[in-house]
Amino acid sequence: MANIGVFARTTSNAPRAWFLGGTLFLASIVIAVSQPAIAVVPGGGTLSTVLFSAALLIFAFGIRGAGSITARRPLGTSALTVLALWLLLDLGLAGVVTSSISLDTAPAAVMAFAYSNVFVQFLLALVAVMQIGRLGVVPSPWNWVPAWTLAAVSASWLLTQVLGALGTTQGAIVFSNALLSLESLTRAGGTVLLAVLAIVLADRRNRPQPTADTSISEK
Repeated sequence: MANIGVFARTTSNAPRAWFLGGTLFLASIVIAVSQPAIAVVPGGGTLSTVLFSAALLIFAFGIRGAGSITARRPLGTSALTVLALWLLLDLGLAGVVTSSISLDTAPAAVMAFAYSNVFVQFLLALVAVMQIGRLGVVPSPWNWVPAWTLAAVSASWLLTQVLGALGTTQGAIVFSNALLSLESLTRAGGTVLLAVLAIVLADRRNRPQPTADTSISEK
């Protein structure tokens, strides 16, 4: 009987982890969107990144050993964990990097971090989403939604960078600004999509399944 109770608590932690992770994703977007209203949400940008990183860690490790979307396999779990920590590091060094570059006093380590930041985040996210898709802990076809989201965000970012580097005319600048808005919308929409998906799948997993006895009696 004790083992049955432990098993029940463990399995219930999986949907709980997905629900909590999805809720943190949604909260991070709400705070990020509300960031201009500093009087309402002081320090919005910082809290948004912290909540997003916390969601990544919950998706990586689950709650009490259950709910990891990477099945706690080393590669995918490590990618999500390092990505969460890297985002926090980026948050902590953002002011230092900006001021150092603007004053032309940035040491080599700071410059290396600034140049590699986006690519490291992309590589870590790529490893994570590929592992999520391959391991199949998330039901098919939803296990590939993180990969589709990363592809959309990466494409919008790449287009913005290319046009920003090539275009110097007024029309190109306007188009580049429009793409920047599209990139921000893609990032926010992708995060909301993943959040809603996690919450919906958590609700599905939390629903009681009919037992064999119940199925036989219904027949």
